Amino acid sequence: MNTEKIIQETKVIMIVTLVIGLFLLATGIIFDFLDIHIIKNNRAIVGLSFIPLSITLVYYLKLMRIKKTPQKMREILVNENDERLVALKNEVDAKAFRIVQGALFLAFMGYTLMVPEDIFESLGWCILLVLLFVSFISQGVIHTKVSRKDNFKENEG
Repeated sequence: MNTEKIIQETKVIMIVTLVIGLFLLATGIIFDFLDIHIIKNNRAIVGLSFIPLSITLVYYLKLMRIKKTPQKMREILVNENDERLVALKNEVDAKAFRIVQGALFLAFMGYTLMVPEDIFESLGWCILLVLLFVSFISQGVIHTKVSRKDNFKENEG
């Protein structure tokens, strides 16, 4: 286990989310101050900034805990990087994706059947269609990329 690699990765994630959060916060405040309305309510942009800023705080606390008590964090870091646990997490993520994909499919079909006059007319219907399409296509694209990566590693080794 490479602790320096984990610390470096944590720092990169923390800096990127901090920059994004501060950008969103500044944009929302500036748009509100200058009375520029790209969207209906500029407070939504300020509200969105709290997501990356919260992620920054979590990674900062993780980094401080690693630096203060490295022995206590060692077990947590091992659990995060253990191949068996990572494989189990990936399996759970895949099942969760299938459930969300099924729910999205049911929502799309229900909306289509309940409000047929909205087909190709309503923004909500179009958004559901695009999300459903992207969920099915992304699954194939990611599978192909992973397969090619695995085949490339097998051919090299």
